[in-house]
Amino acid sequence: MEDLERYLNEIVEPTVNDFRSKPSSVRTGFLTCVAIDHSVDYLAFPGDRALWDGKDHRDKRAALRRQFREENEQFRLASEAANAFKHVKTTSKRGLEAAEVYERPPALAGRMMAGLSMAGDSTGAVVVDGHNLLQVVTEALRFLRTKTC
Repeated sequence: MEDLERYLNEIVEPTVNDFRSKPSSVRTGFLTCVAIDHSVDYLAFPGDRALWDGKDHRDKRAALRRQFREENEQFRLASEAANAFKHVKTTSKRGLEAAEVYERPPALAGRMMAGLSMAGDSTGAVVVDGHNLLQVVTEALRFLRTKTC
């Protein structure tokens, strides 16, 4: 658990903050989703390093990822977005494709796009399945913090 807390504090939270400073950056959104998705590695790793077994670690990691995806919709979306960019299309029932995670430009002169930008939106966003990805990763991080107790 200590390793997960350190990972969340030193890697995930600063990456979410980077995304917060560039809320319409698909690249930063993707990197944030990767950091969120790999948090399960820290819970799956044995406390006693002498007990390390690569296969057991892979199995435990996969089981935790499935469990977290079922428990929390935001973790599921972040995990799917990470895997969509890594593999172009996920193997989930949804089959999310990288192209389906996109920038919604801000409603500013020279940037606004009819049918995509939202009136009054001065920052833009990255969108996945109609959700603002920054809100998704913020909630996914909040969910992961409950796993450090």
